[in-house]
Amino acid sequence: MRLAVLVSIVLVACEEPSSCPQGALDLPARAEAITTRLASVPEGAALLRDHDPRICFADSPSVIDEQTHAVLLDRALAAGEAAARLGHLLVHVRDGSPYRDGPDCDVVVARALDAEARAHALELDLRRALSVTPDVLRYEFEPAYWAVPEHERIALVRAYLESHPDGAPGIDALASGYRARCAR
Repeated sequence: MRLAVLVSIVLVACEEPSSCPQGALDLPARAEAITTRLASVPEGAALLRDHDPRICFADSPSVIDEQTHAVLLDRALAAGEAAARLGHLLVHVRDGSPYRDGPDCDVVVARALDAEARAHALELDLRRALSVTPDVLRYEFEPAYWAVPEHERIALVRAYLESHPDGAPGIDALASGYRARCAR
């Protein structure tokens, strides 16, 4: 009898999703609305098919929490904008962290910026597919992104990220942040 109870407790514990990080909110109805919106377009549905993220909300930029692996979405984002941002973050889940150690910091930063450019490009594609009117996240390069041929778009984002190592409107200090992390 004790063994059966213990097995039941272990099984229940394994099935429960990890909790939200301290300070983040668990809003299941909002998370479901966002994933439903993302799943309404083929690119989003494909990302969600392989990943069932734990989504929490915070008053901070959207990231993947390194301890809990929960997706933290900025509470200020409307559902469509949050869905596109979730798609961006799920690209990093699918492809692995954009930051990977390497023998040379130039290589590490270049690899990370390549990954960030792909994720930002998908985010912009999702914003358009979801008919999102930017509200919180505005990217300076967005008009140029839509003006170039499709096969040049990721390179345009990549060049923008490289030319703004300390960040820009809507963009964190990605290049300088990855370089500092590598140097440590």
